[in-house]
Amino acid sequence: VEELRLKELQSRQVVVRTEASAPCYSLVQRGIGGRPAVKPAPKYAPDTVPQISNHTAVGIVEAVATDVRRVKPGDRVIIGVVSQCGNCYMCLRGRADHCQWAFAVPAGFPPEIATRADGSGLIAQIGIGGLAELNVCYEEYLCPIFTDLPADQLSLLGDTAATGFGGAMGVMKVEMGSNVVVLGAGPVGLSAVMAARVAGAAQIIVSEPVKHRREAAKRFGATTVLDPNAEGEGLVETIRELCKGPTGRITSGGRGWVSQADSDFVNATFGAVRDNRGPDFTIEAAGPTGDVPKVETPPDPTGILPMQQAWEMTRRGGEIVYLGFGQIGDVSYPAAAFANAGRTVHAGQQGGLNFMRDIPKIVSLMEQGKYDLRPMVTSRWRLEETNKAFQVVSDRTELAPVVVFDS
Repeated sequence: VEELRLKELQSRQVVVRTEASAPCYSLVQRGIGGRPAVKPAPKYAPDTVPQISNHTAVGIVEAVATDVRRVKPGDRVIIGVVSQCGNCYMCLRGRADHCQWAFAVPAGFPPEIATRADGSGLIAQIGIGGLAELNVCYEEYLCPIFTDLPADQLSLLGDTAATGFGGAMGVMKVEMGSNVVVLGAGPVGLSAVMAARVAGAAQIIVSEPVKHRREAAKRFGATTVLDPNAEGEGLVETIRELCKGPTGRITSGGRGWVSQADSDFVNATFGAVRDNRGPDFTIEAAGPTGDVPKVETPPDPTGILPMQQAWEMTRRGGEIVYLGFGQIGDVSYPAAAFANAGRTVHAGQQGGLNFMRDIPKIVSLMEQGKYDLRPMVTSRWRLEETNKAFQVVSDRTELAPVVVFDS
């Protein structure tokens, strides 16, 4: 921890006094230095440029540049990992999760926002930051919220929890009475479980290698939890059987089951265009394992296997959304099934969440007790303990440690 001197605000910049910030797993190597399973995570700026780490927080606006319109001093805001300018090509076409401001020069290599004691400059990681008493970011990354909910819970809405929520209610919208599978039960996956429950899913199946996360998934609303290490190569078939419905009679609204023997032939010949068992909606929230955790490890640390399994288990006409970040490798789909099986594959920032539209909705659900992040926050740390919080994230021994600040 060190003291900094803020520079004069530039156009559209806002100073936010931080209440809480939740360290993200994708930044573990920056926080404590990691032992990558495959290769180091990509860098957003040269190592020679010191950065305020993280990319999410909740806090109170303290100062704004003269041209800022979205917020004013005194507003409580969520600092999100995905911007929403409302003016770019993508925002105007309903895909604010791909707001082009996030990939513009200010975000790709942000300007220095402060100077250190030795006179050198410092930036906020991808123009956002979070783990500082005062954060300087652009208004496009801010969503004003009008609530007295605890800051530690709200800090999850800038990234992980909002991503999971978007997985179930973003570009892919879980339907009432549907079968939902969530692969991975970290903060992102558990949030998706809660969102699927809010949407009225009849069955929510979670696959997660870590025992304490499987137990948490049951508390958060999962109807069935599976260990992918124990299931092995049978995981896909187990889930498809759980999601085959009460009857295979197509004349009675059934799915038209195919026997295992016939299924093997059909799959090889037609790319699984007939066998209609499997979830209606599949949410991949596993991602890669970039460090060696102190808990159970997944079958594939690259994160590619759950992406492949998500495709294989989803029924004909079903939908898949990929929420994991940083997977390394390639996924292959059978050509015939990709062309004819009718599956829809979604990919987007935070599952297609519309930041300004959806964050207030999530806050309302939290206030009504329908979407509860209280059990997600498992420990609270001071700023000077940030590295310890990152270590907990890396070890995966808890759900969501949060760094809190004095008000």
